[in-house]
Amino acid sequence: MAAAGENMERQSTREPGMWVMGVAIAAVLISAAVLVGGYASGWGGHLRISQSALPVSASTGTANATLNLTIVTGQMMGSGALGPAYVPSDFTVPANSTVKVTVIDFDNATPLTGPFTKYAKVTGTVGGTMGVQAINPLAPNTVVGKVHKMSYLAPALVAHTLTIPRLGINVPMAGESRITFVIRTGRAGAYQWQCMDPCGGGASGLGAPMGDRGYMAGTMTVTG
Repeated sequence: MAAAGENMERQSTREPGMWVMGVAIAAVLISAAVLVGGYASGWGGHLRISQSALPVSASTGTANATLNLTIVTGQMMGSGALGPAYVPSDFTVPANSTVKVTVIDFDNATPLTGPFTKYAKVTGTVGGTMGVQAINPLAPNTVVGKVHKMSYLAPALVAHTLTIPRLGINVPMAGESRITFVIRTGRAGAYQWQCMDPCGGGASGLGAPMGDRGYMAGTMTVTG
C-alpha cells in the first residue's frame, strides 16, 4: 500500500508538469498558425511567382477591368533569385477597355540619373496622372497617409518604371508605395514592357535583372 501511495504521489506531481508542457506546445502551434496565416494574407501572399496571364474582372458591356501587379524584392523571392521582379511579368487586359492598374511596390528607390530622368514623367495614362500612397512593407493593406495625385515623380524617389513604348505609356513607381493609374486599351495585340530605371547589376545598373523577361520586362497581352 505504501508503494502504491508513493506511485500515486509521483504521478500527481508529474501530471501538472505534463499539463503545463502541453499548454506551452499548443500555444507555440497556435502562434505559428497565426504567423503563417498573417504571412499568407499580408505581404507574403504576394510572393507566388507566376508568369501566366493575370485574369481581369470585367463588367458586362463596358468591359471595364482591374489589373493588380506587385513588385517584389530579391530578398522576398528567396536565395538564388535575381530580383527585383514584377509579379506577374506577363499579364492580360481586354481590348477597347478602361483598365485600373494597381501596383504595390515593396522595393526601395533606385534614383533615375542622366538620360533616364525623362522616365520620371507620367505619360499615357488617363489624365496623365497616377495616385501614390505610401505603404508599410510589413502590413501593406493598412492605410499610411493619403493618396497623392501626381504627373511627375522626383527622380530620386523612383524605384522602377512600367514603360510600354508602343503605347506611349510610362509610369514611374515610387518606392514602398501603392501606385494606381488608369489606361485605355485599343485593339488586340501583344505589347512589350520594360522597367527603364537602371535597377540591375554592374556599375551602370543595366545588368540583370533589368531587361530580363520574368523580372523587369514582360508582355501585356490585349485580347479582343
